[in-house]
Amino acid sequence: MEKLEWNLKELFVNNKAFYKEIEKIKLLLDSITIFNNIKIDTSDILLEILNKKWYIKELTNKVLVYGSLMYYKNINDSNCINMKKDAETLDNEVNNKLLFIDLLIIETGKDAIDKLIASDSRLKIYKLALDDLFRKQKYLPSKINSVKIQDNSNEINSQLSKYNNLLRDIDYGKINIDGNIIQIDASNFNKYISNYNRDIRKDTYITVNNSFKNEENTFADILNNIYSYRKENCLLEGYNTVLDKVLFEENINSKIIKNLINSVNNNLILIQKYLRLKAKYHNINDPHLYDFTMPLNKVDINFTIEEALDIMKNSLKPLGKEYLNTVDKLLNGHFDAIPDENKHQSITFSWNTYSFINFRGTYNDLKNMIHELGHIVNYYFSKDEQPFIYADSTIFVGETASLVNEILLNRYLYENAKTKEEKIYYLSKEIENFFTSVFKQTMYTELEIMLYNENELTPDILTEKYSNLIHKYYGEDIIYDDISSIEWTRLGHLFRWSFYPYKYATGLLIASLVVNSLFESQTLSVSKYIDFLKAGSSKYSLDLLKDLNIDVINENLLNDGFKVLEKDIENLEILIKERRK
Repeated sequence: MEKLEWNLKELFVNNKAFYKEIEKIKLLLDSITIFNNIKIDTSDILLEILNKKWYIKELTNKVLVYGSLMYYKNINDSNCINMKKDAETLDNEVNNKLLFIDLLIIETGKDAIDKLIASDSRLKIYKLALDDLFRKQKYLPSKINSVKIQDNSNEINSQLSKYNNLLRDIDYGKINIDGNIIQIDASNFNKYISNYNRDIRKDTYITVNNSFKNEENTFADILNNIYSYRKENCLLEGYNTVLDKVLFEENINSKIIKNLINSVNNNLILIQKYLRLKAKYHNINDPHLYDFTMPLNKVDINFTIEEALDIMKNSLKPLGKEYLNTVDKLLNGHFDAIPDENKHQSITFSWNTYSFINFRGTYNDLKNMIHELGHIVNYYFSKDEQPFIYADSTIFVGETASLVNEILLNRYLYENAKTKEEKIYYLSKEIENFFTSVFKQTMYTELEIMLYNENELTPDILTEKYSNLIHKYYGEDIIYDDISSIEWTRLGHLFRWSFYPYKYATGLLIASLVVNSLFESQTLSVSKYIDFLKAGSSKYSLDLLKDLNIDVINENLLNDGFKVLEKDIENLEILIKERRK
């Protein structure tokens, strides 16, 4: 069986080598200052500067990946905590000290740079990056502003460390089950919040939310500081808003956000119909939010690691041998899934070719595994085909790679279900995945837009904004407990990233189209999809998707996605009726 633990020696043989690399990078940073006032008038000079810049950035990225992975693997180890901090500080220092190269290139002018590229084929590799630099030219900060931006970025990292420590140390509270006192924590929270016993669900929900409410002032203070620094950095760079910056950096048309929010709001009736169906199925006449955290029907499904690996590989067979061979490679040393008390308990992520989860045998664990596997296969393909500068897919495109895997998993499980109960279970999971990835992520996007428009984020403002949104999205057929509005404290993406959720929403819609094109209409070949995964960021996100015949700006894309959801709900209703006969 694959050893589902990281082998980080592929990055550094030990921590001493990690710190030795940091010293090497600092020396390289010092040596590159000789170009500070050089005139870029030959292709040799331009090539030398760019090669050194991207060599330093590649080494720094390796340090950043290793330092962060070591932390999430050992969150209670002070050495690992310091390694993450040291890596992040170095990354900020590198970005700041290399900025002069971009300024030199801008000063040289696009026409002159284009002529140098045309005269020397060795520079062809940098053309897209240089074109993108000139596209972003007006947002390049001055040397004075760049120092302040670095200071702010360091402060953001400091606040994020404070946030991570708060999550690590927070007491989720205790519940009483048949006289047994159970300590809730990040590792067992999902087990109890999704329990079929309504009292257990309710107690877990109320207890945990109250525990987080006890820390609401600290959460609000951290979030307010992070948002303040982010907004200040955007202004220092010349952007009007954080959203403008996020969209511009990936060259994403702002119509996508507008269309997504409008389309989801126009189709809230669909998901609210499903929620009513779910409440009715369980004979709940007074549904609360905690009544929707359990699966629709109770199926005794649990997976061993061996079973999960077998299911994943069978699910991914339609993507061909090259994909499966890569999966086998990455499941040895690049996937950390074995639960460990030293690991971070409440986060799942992928970075570079490394994935991180705590596998405890649930359906969600299986879904998370195949999702994260999609990310690292994507990066593995890209880094083999693309230079470091283009190896990493944008988040916007990268979510397609992972969500295609989720859809294939659910199709495989549904098609191989042995009973009608299992079919109902997996079909409802597909619907709930749509709810989680499209509706809720769009709700979170609306929340971010609201919060970035506030001058100060207080607990009262955060609670009020979140309360208004959950009422709109879940509908008025639900009883809302006062404590429900505190859930913003448990939304990690609000703290860690800016405007990340909408990419899940568009990602699932795009992934649905990809799967349909691959296996239904067969208008897309597997080899062309694999080429897409190998493209990294060698083109802008929207251009890469057009290679798959997908135009995200087209509103019909969203409408087609909701038609799939509508059909799934209709099929679920039929299955439930047949089951009751």
